[in-house]
Amino acid sequence: MKKLLLSILLLLFVSAASAQIFQLGPRFGVSSSNLKIKEVTNANLQTISQSDARLGFHAGLYARVMVLGFYVQPELLFSSTSSDVTISSASGSAVSSLSFAKLDVPVLVGKRLFGIARVNAGPVFSQLLRADVRQGGVDEDIASQYKKSTAGYQIGIGADVWKLRLDVKYEGSFGAIADNISIQGQSFPTDTRPRQFIASVGWRLL
Repeated sequence: MKKLLLSILLLLFVSAASAQIFQLGPRFGVSSSNLKIKEVTNANLQTISQSDARLGFHAGLYARVMVLGFYVQPELLFSSTSSDVTISSASGSAVSSLSFAKLDVPVLVGKRLFGIARVNAGPVFSQLLRADVRQGGVDEDIASQYKKSTAGYQIGIGADVWKLRLDVKYEGSFGAIADNISIQGQSFPTDTRPRQFIASVGWRLL
């Protein structure tokens, strides 16, 4: 009987310790994204510039491992973002909507504060799945104009409330994702960098 009780206590201790060290669960949320575009005028005297931010979403999984008082939190997310750009000329202006589908892998390092709050930061690696532009009701595939793999950074704050994992983050890019944008036959040699504010909710399963 003693051996059985000791085995049960040991199992409970290991389970409790594992719960403190490792977490896993789904994550989803929304983002407000925009493209930081260097305003340029092409050979046809058309000017491209950034316009309003657009709403996007993401969904996937997160994990968290405690290491020496800090935590490492890798995530695997499918994200859909979009942004408007304005093309102006002497005859007027038109807004084009660019949309992107990506596989994002943030790897955040963070620290818990006061038992509930958190701060974190780290790189995010992205794989482009799809890129389209819509202008005047016409869709155009522009994935070939963008880099397939890119890297950026995220920095943010969060809170753990029961099994909920709440986060607000800012994401920027280490470099341009495209050096040229072509929309309906019009080419603009411009530096294009994504940036977004992200709000997400995770649910701890393990």
